Amino acid sequence: MTQAITFQLSDNLYTRLKRAAELARQSMGNIIEQSLTHILPPLLEEIPAEYQADVYPLLQMNRVELQKEAQRVFSAGRWARYETLLNKKKSEPLTAAEQAQLDALRREADALTFRKGYAAVLLKRRGYRPPSLAQLRRPQ
Repeated sequence: MTQAITFQLSDNLYTRLKRAAELARQSMGNIIEQSLTHILPPLLEEIPAEYQADVYPLLQMNRVELQKEAQRVFSAGRWARYETLLNKKKSEPLTAAEQAQLDALRREADALTFRKGYAAVLLKRRGYRPPSLAQLRRPQ
């Protein structure tokens, strides 16, 4: 199924679009659809609802901010506490406070993972190179 839309283009953009369609031997509609497909960010609906509010602000970030976001790491202290609680949970029940802390740390780690991944996707879609594995492993 397709949908029709109407919008205004400047003469310059229209001329460029028409010429691109002629050179590609495609309709202007196909060129517009292909262009929009490549520039639109991945839908936030593809991210679990509970993390969408964490990820949405990345859409407003510039390249430098996205690169910093993609390189963020979970602090060593928080990671150690997370692992301690996970290990304790295997051998004995956690207190309500410990379970709440474990849940909060898990959510924080998951949100960080979604933010890092989305930042990398946005960088790539905007024509920038996401951080390399070596850069991601570099201590902050």
